[in-house]
Amino acid sequence: MTGHPPGPRGDGGEHDRPDEDSGDHEALPDAQQVDDDTWSEFVDNLRWHTSSAPEVTPDEIDDVLEDDWTPPDPGPVGWRTSSPSLVLGLIGSLGGFLAVLTMAVFVRPVPGWAVLVAVTVTVASALVLFSHMPTRRDPFSDGREV
Repeated sequence: MTGHPPGPRGDGGEHDRPDEDSGDHEALPDAQQVDDDTWSEFVDNLRWHTSSAPEVTPDEIDDVLEDDWTPPDPGPVGWRTSSPSLVLGLIGSLGGFLAVLTMAVFVRPVPGWAVLVAVTVTVASALVLFSHMPTRRDPFSDGREV
């Protein structure tokens, strides 16, 4: 006896699935079955309504897009236009972290006051950066914000 059920492997079974007359499967009552013509009509309408191709010609799209709209000037972007406290917080947090790292790796012995100043500058600058984070959030947003 093998561990496979009878079927197409040639181990005694003649059919891939049970006969319709055997009663091994569940069938809908005759009143709930759909005839082939109704089913074909349903499937054809389904394909027609879910078509991804637009029924607009390329010329019509070009006509709509040919208006004289120009986007507005976005204005200057960069660190020169941002808040001075934001720039100082960024410089202080990165500079303080690099100072602590440099003192820990390359400079031995280090005076305690130098380590304390570098750690204080790093923590204070990080707090300034956290204060610049947005305080509100749109509940319908996906998290991206400029």
